[in-house]
Order: sequence, then structure tokens, then C-alpha cells
Amino acid sequence: MKRKSLYALTGLVLLSMASCSDDYTDWANPQSSAQEPAITIPGFSSSYVGDASYVVDLSASESDSVKLFSLAVPALPEGYSVENVRAELLDGNQSKQVLNGDVNGRVATAELQDAVVTSYGKRPTARPFTVHIYANATKNGEAVFVDAGSFEAKVSPSAPYRIDDGYYFQYGDNNTAEFTHSSADVYDDPVFTVTVKTTEDNATWQIVSSAATNDEGLYFGPEKDGSTELSGKLVSENAGKGVLGKAGHYRITINMWERTYAIEALNFAPYIYEIGNNTSWSSTIPLAGVNYDGTYRGFAYLNGEFKFKPNPDDNWTGDWEKASGDAYSGTLTENGSSNIDAPETGFYMMDVNIVSMTYNLTRINTIGLIGDATSGGWDTDTEMTYDVSEGCWTVTTSLVDGKFKFRANKGWDINWGGSIDNLTSGGSDISVSAGNYTIKLYLSCEGMNHCTMTKN
Repeated sequence: MKRKSLYALTGLVLLSMASCSDDYTDWANPQSSAQEPAITIPGFSSSYVGDASYVVDLSASESDSVKLFSLAVPALPEGYSVENVRAELLDGNQSKQVLNGDVNGRVATAELQDAVVTSYGKRPTARPFTVHIYANATKNGEAVFVDAGSFEAKVSPSAPYRIDDGYYFQYGDNNTAEFTHSSADVYDDPVFTVTVKTTEDNATWQIVSSAATNDEGLYFGPEKDGSTELSGKLVSENAGKGVLGKAGHYRITINMWERTYAIEALNFAPYIYEIGNNTSWSSTIPLAGVNYDGTYRGFAYLNGEFKFKPNPDDNWTGDWEKASGDAYSGTLTENGSSNIDAPETGFYMMDVNIVSMTYNLTRINTIGLIGDATSGGWDTDTEMTYDVSEGCWTVTTSLVDGKFKFRANKGWDINWGGSIDNLTSGGSDISVSAGNYTIKLYLSCEGMNHCTMTKN
């Protein structure tokens, strides 16, 4: 601050020397710096626009600015004006944001919206702030930095629509499927997805909120009843019913912030892929969808977080992350942000259903040979050991002329047989001649499972 500016304020200071003495008294010999400490001036104060219960509701504001506070300004020495009013907002995490204001206590609606969203998110509910008001008393381009005090305020951000916590897709003859969603607040992530299978051509559809009873406003559909459009606006007033095309699988995505929908006819790929800590987040492990119905199964050694993706290469478009659940089972969301939690390190069977958007892990504790070619016959497994470095189950054992199969967890729910070059789930018994063998079993997915048998 320039020395001449402070001299010019002497009259103002003398009006209230006692009150100001605690804040700044050396007006004749002021410091010179880029930003002086703020002073207080009697009568120069701010207050909240309402009482303690009042909420500044930005949804109700139709103006570019909104009143947040009142600013009381005493008579200033001749030539002085109040400029550069600003509001410092301190949220519950003690994070500070600064907004420009004016002498009428108004701030830009968009800036206040951004501030509350930055601190708390988009959900339209009252959010607390401690607001500190500062201003400059200015003359001839020189300014005194004035502290106008602080107050508590509550601000609710604007949202274009109400968004409920869940939605259902109603289609065909009384069929209902629940949309999946990430773990984020629905106002911060308003996108919901569901995949369904229709068994009839031209099935009708509509969307209903999980909060719906008989409230007509909680049902959504296209603007035109009978619409076959695969994307468009959703309306709740006089909502129509959309029409799907030929029977098959469809993925439906809705954005309830924008009130839009998009429908995609699905042709399921033969494989999806697991990627994670076990693959150093670079290579992938396939899961096979042998029935082309959106269900996939594969096997992998897991030792950390992981996720699933539709592409084996470095293309991450459309990958599937955890929406809810834990390391062993839960729901998935497309293009989400949360990896699936790390399970206990070990070998697992992975089942994924991208129709219901679910995943499930089954721990493979043991794999063994069983059959009349083994020493335990058809009653006792000859157990194998998992070799992490080679990525296979291995055993060296003596066999007699006969047959055997591989099975997991000493039960028949998960077993393999058939050709050793292409082992299949539930496949036929494997014939073998007598000898001592080193057997290595490589499991990834149907069509790729195989073993090697080296006679010693």
C-alpha cells in the first residue's frame, strides 16, 4: 500500500481509533507490501442474507447472480469507494474458495454453483460454509484491505431434475431388470446401465424409478408413444412406451441428469478379458462365452486388484469395473473408476455375466487327477501343485493303463476331460498307458485349456 493512501485515511481512522487500535494503529508509518493485513473498521461489516435456517437455493435462482450476504458500509472519507468485494468460502473439510462479489452482497450464480459442487458434489441439498467477506476501500487506485467479518451460510446447488437412487427397465410381458450404477452419488454419476434379453420381437419398454408407487412422475419413456428410436430424451409427463426391435440382447444406458437414453443391440463377442495386478496391468487373460449369451468363464491366478475388459490389447474402451460388492462377487459398471478388490491370493474360477452385469469368483483350492489310472482310483485325488512362475498345475506321478480326469476342490462341479490338447468342462475320460509322467495342466478358458504329459 502506498504511504499517501494511508495518510488520506487518517480521518477515517480517527473516527474510530479505539475500535481500530487492535487491528492497525501505525497509520503514520505503515508497512509497504504487496498485501497489507486486513483491518477492521467500525460499522464495516457483513451478515448472512437470511437467518440460521435459511438456505440459498440455486435451483430457485433465475438470475446470473444471487444474494449471499448484506454489506454494511459506514461513511468513508471523501473520495473513497468500496471495491473488490470478495467472499472466502470455507467448507467442512477446511478447503477455501474465493468468489467475487459486489457491495449489494451478490455473487455470480455459476461461480457459487461451481464452489458448492467442488466442495460437496452435485446433490441438491443444503451444504454448510463459513463465509468471510473482504473488501477494498479505494481512492486514486490505492486501496486499504478491509475485513468485513464472517458468518455461517447454507447453499444448495442447482440440479435440472430429481435423480433417484435406482431405476428399473420394464419390457415385454411383465419383465423387469434393475439398472446397475457405480458407487458414486447419483448426482455426480447420473449414468445407469442394464443389459436385457428379449424373447419376442417388438417388445415395448419403459423405465420406472425405484421410488415409484403410483407417482406418475416417476415413470419415464420416450416423448412419442411407440417410438423405435434407439436414443433420445426421456420424459416423465405423459411418458410413452418405446419399442425394441427383433428379439435379442440389448444394453440400455440412461443419463438421469440429462434425461436421455441410448439402446444398443448386442452381438456378444466370444471372449472378454481379465487384467490386473496378476498381469502387471499389461497382458490379459481370456474368459470364454461359449453360449454367446453374455456369460463368460475363465481361470486365473489373482494376487491383487483387477477388472474386466472387452479388448485384449491396450484399448480400454468399455471396460468393466466394480459398481458394488467385494473381491468375490458383485455388480459391474461400464467405464467406471473402481477396480475390483483384491481377493486372497490364489487360483480362481471367474464368472462374468454382462447381461446382469455381475461377477463371481470361486476359489480353486485343489486340482487333482482321479480315475482308475491313478493310485487313488475314482475315490481319491492325486493332488497337483500350482506353479506360479509357469502358470500351471503340475504333478509327477505313476499311472497304470486306464482312464482319468482332472477335477477341482475334490468334487465334480468343476472337472475337465476329453483331448489333452483341448480339455473341456465335463469332458470325457482321458485314456493313458502305464508309466511315470510329469503332467502340467494349463487353465484359462474353454477352448484354450490343455495339458502336457511327459513320460519320464
